Amino acid sequence: MHETDRVSTGPTSGDVRAPSWRTLLLLLVGVYVAGRGAVFFKPDGFPITTFWPATAFCVATFALSPARRWPALAPAVFVVSVLASVTGGRAWDLSIGFGVTNTVEAGVAALLLTSAGRRAARLASQEDFLRLLATALVAAAVLSLSAASVVRLLGAGDFSATVESTFASHVAALMTLLPLLLVLGDEPRPPRRGVELAAQVSVLVATTVLVFAFQQTAPIAIAPVVALSWAALRLGLPVLTAELGIFAVVASLLTAHGQGPFATALAGSDLRPLLAAALGQGFLACAALLVLPLCIAAERNAALVERITSDSLLFRRNFTESLVGMAFVEPAASGRELVVVELNDTAAGVLGGTEDDLVGRRLGDLVELGPDYHAALPRLLRGTQHGWRTEAPLRPPREGRVDLLLSPLSEPGSTPFFAVQLLDVTTAYTARRALEVAQKLTNATLDTTNCIILVTDLEGVVVRVNAATEQITGYTEAELLGRQVWDTGIAPPEARDLRALLDWLDDSDRTASHEADAVTRSGQALRIVWNSDVVRDELGRPSYAVMTGMDVTDERTTTGLVDHLMEASQSTAIIGIDTAGRISVVNSGTAHLLGYEREELVGVPFHRLLKPTELLERTGAESVEDAFDILVRGLGRDGETQARDWTWLTRTAGEQLVSMTLSVAQDSLTARTGYLCVARDVTEQRHSQEVLIAALDKERDAVDRLRSLDQAKNEFVSTVSHELRTPVTSIVGYTEMLRDGSIVEPLPDQVPLLDSIGRNGQRLIAMINDLLMLSGLDARTVHWRHDPVDLAATLTSVEDAVRPLVGRRRLALDVRRPADAVPVLGDRAQLERVMVNLLSNAVKFTEDGGTVTLEMGVEAGEAVVRVRDTGIGIPVAEQGALFERFFRSTTAQSRQIQGTGLGLSIVSAIVSAHGGSIEVESAHLEGSVFTVRLPLADLGPSRSAGSRVVEPAG
Repeated sequence: MHETDRVSTGPTSGDVRAPSWRTLLLLLVGVYVAGRGAVFFKPDGFPITTFWPATAFCVATFALSPARRWPALAPAVFVVSVLASVTGGRAWDLSIGFGVTNTVEAGVAALLLTSAGRRAARLASQEDFLRLLATALVAAAVLSLSAASVVRLLGAGDFSATVESTFASHVAALMTLLPLLLVLGDEPRPPRRGVELAAQVSVLVATTVLVFAFQQTAPIAIAPVVALSWAALRLGLPVLTAELGIFAVVASLLTAHGQGPFATALAGSDLRPLLAAALGQGFLACAALLVLPLCIAAERNAALVERITSDSLLFRRNFTESLVGMAFVEPAASGRELVVVELNDTAAGVLGGTEDDLVGRRLGDLVELGPDYHAALPRLLRGTQHGWRTEAPLRPPREGRVDLLLSPLSEPGSTPFFAVQLLDVTTAYTARRALEVAQKLTNATLDTTNCIILVTDLEGVVVRVNAATEQITGYTEAELLGRQVWDTGIAPPEARDLRALLDWLDDSDRTASHEADAVTRSGQALRIVWNSDVVRDELGRPSYAVMTGMDVTDERTTTGLVDHLMEASQSTAIIGIDTAGRISVVNSGTAHLLGYEREELVGVPFHRLLKPTELLERTGAESVEDAFDILVRGLGRDGETQARDWTWLTRTAGEQLVSMTLSVAQDSLTARTGYLCVARDVTEQRHSQEVLIAALDKERDAVDRLRSLDQAKNEFVSTVSHELRTPVTSIVGYTEMLRDGSIVEPLPDQVPLLDSIGRNGQRLIAMINDLLMLSGLDARTVHWRHDPVDLAATLTSVEDAVRPLVGRRRLALDVRRPADAVPVLGDRAQLERVMVNLLSNAVKFTEDGGTVTLEMGVEAGEAVVRVRDTGIGIPVAEQGALFERFFRSTTAQSRQIQGTGLGLSIVSAIVSAHGGSIEVESAHLEGSVFTVRLPLADLGPSRSAGSRVVEPAG
């Protein structure tokens, strides 16, 4: 039933579905089956059936098809009806008569049901049901009268009995079976819940069996109608029509065979079959009258509720998913402000918060609405003003700007309720401000550009002038605006040519350049270079002309000065060369230097001025013609060669030594236009330089000899130190063995001697180690670690190393530890050596009764180690050489204090290799302060420890 295609039937109230031919075949089969099976509805001994289901299929065959098919369907319905009657046991003449009446009935019913083919046969509204009822009554009346006439004509039965039986049976068949066929042709409905359907069907079957399956007369025939009403209210039209059709078939069949209340009530009467059938069919028609309108009303109400729900859901979705911020506001308790009661996500995003944060907030607390809002609010609340709009910034801490529209939603006289639309215009506002700034920038640019700018329309009338025009020409803006540009004193006197220029620009995308004289307001003559172009609109049409005039009066004056310079210079050669390598310009100095006339050199290849052998040797070219290209190809980034001595050939084939530079000549667009050669005679200067170079070579030889001697000295010291280390170490070792009694117990008088030998041996080892250290620093082979080191953590080992030097002396050693870590990067052993050497020197050069102090801390982002002593000090005049090797102050030498003078030079090298510095503050007999500064290090987990070669600086 659902295999249909839609056809247009012209201006109709609805579309008529055209069922497929397979559907039509099924309907015709239904006509035959229903007509053939009508014999089951004929009571025993009664000539007429009491129920005729075939009429519903006949009417459906016509009603469900477009009117254009009816002429073809009528013969088919007639033939099938005749065959059904003949095979059901009727005579041929009677069967043909009933075939004609069935076809006529179906045609009449289809005309009424479809309004003569102008509308679709449906059962979707109460109007459709009324049309169905009218169709059933009229069609049944036509059929009953036609059938009775046929029966009487053929003498097959009584006229009135035929009318009564056929009218009731056809009305019931059309009211109970035709709705099912109409509904089956509609769109599929959503399935109902199976549990409720099973329960309802069970009730319907039980009541049908109870009422019609037994011979009883109890007035309970209404019970199945109650079950059908259940289906009408809850299960929908498809289920109801199906159950109604089945119920009609079952009830008619049982009544025809003497079951049910109608047959039982008329038992024993001659009219029992006819009356029982009429009552039963009337009961079915009444049941259809009750349940079909009820079901249609229920479905319409359900559809209306679904539509309302859908519209509500659609509104809610449009509200929540709208790209425009929307909010609902209502008056606060004070009535002086509007508060937010609901808003969508877009509005929350525009206002910069969440729904929970914003609901209940006053609108004025979210947006800076200004005094206009407070003035309009009373009118909005009274309903005398319909809507209010503004563009305002959001209140801090929110940032942005919104376009806000406030609209009332409530009716006048009811509680005020408003909708707020919020549009984020931050980007547009920013763009507008940027456009304003750009306009101001353009105006500022025009007013600050130091050239004449005139904007004219296409007729040459001045519409805009910049400030520089007045400064250059003396004409004010008021004097120029509204005048044609060629009528001003600024424009060239050839006004016609200028008009032609504007006309030319009107049809071209190119700019025009023109140089002419202009006269200022005071009568001063100017040389102006004009550049003109047009401004086009968005469609590409010219709208304005822009004329930019550059004052080149000074430039032309400068050009004259340059020309004068070219003529006046006698000691310097200036040559202009084109891109092909030919001389284009020469000054008088070139002619004076080489003996040529200036005109003789113009057009001559530049390489002819150079000594060929020298040119080929320096450029590596195979010919002098290619040498110039190689020469200019070597110009540096700045487009100029370094000054270099070249040999030029004079007119008399002589040679002239000059210092020459070659540079690129470029125009304002940085396009290479040629080259400029500048040369000067350096013959005498080079002779003087050769003499000076000879003297410098002698001095260099002397320095090289001294450096070699110094290297030999270093190698000697390193070799001697290595050679001395082994025997001295043996002496110290054997002395220790003798002193400890490992070989033989020493005599008491020998112990001081052995102590002296060991002490002096240790001094020799320390001296050798210092020499080897300095030798390694010179050769840059010392490998130091580069680890995170806490200087504060080294103080214990440093103090332990220096404390024995104090011994029994009356000397105060104070090591002050910092409260926090002092992190640096470096070699821990070498850093400890720095502090040990400084403390050792302080102890050595401080007399008994003095004080030696070590302080450590962080100052100005640096690690600082400071060693103070109250010793003999260092003369100020000698402090410049303090960190040189083998240096010993005169004070130490006069007091015969032992030492090699290597300690401080080693300290200085270690500190420098760690990126630090060392300073000294001292004076003769006033003590000393040595301060070491090292860069702090970040000892975080990202720093990885390791070792690398730390090369000492110096």
